Amino acid sequence: MRMHLRKTLPLLFGALLLVAIAPACSTEDVESTTSTTFGPSAETVKIEMPSVAKTLHKVGKDDTITYGANQLVGPATVLGQPASVEILGSVNYISGSGPFTGFLTVTWADGSSVGFSILGQAKQSTDGSSTIDSAMTYIGGSGSYVDSKLVGEFSGSRTAVVGTPITIELTLEVLS
Repeated sequence: MRMHLRKTLPLLFGALLLVAIAPACSTEDVESTTSTTFGPSAETVKIEMPSVAKTLHKVGKDDTITYGANQLVGPATVLGQPASVEILGSVNYISGSGPFTGFLTVTWADGSSVGFSILGQAKQSTDGSSTIDSAMTYIGGSGSYVDSKLVGEFSGSRTAVVGTPITIELTLEVLS
């Protein structure tokens, strides 16, 4: 029991800290501050991404605050090859709008992959649809992309409430 508590307490403390500071974030706290200039070899693909796993909670007066995590996955042809695109996201929305963070990974059929951290903003319209914009910071690659440097960004939309599928436009460019 003591070992279990030793492992669990730091996780519990971290979760409580996130919950304690999350309500202090407003929708203006996270803005895309980086702008990527793409060259002629950049490629943009459109991907339909349903949730394959999600833990979203609603709290606050009239359940207007949504926070939690969402895993979205979609197939696409990226940089000319069949691939799977995955987003592991964390949201903190008020009335469907607000900041999100997480990771975006592209994995090709040969097992090569690239990873990005993402930081963005969702804005919900009165009809429940949302627009989504995100900056991406390259983490690294594996397989045929192990020594590569990529840049990317994505924008997207959702036609219904948070947690339903999104359609993204992902732009990637291999720099080296």
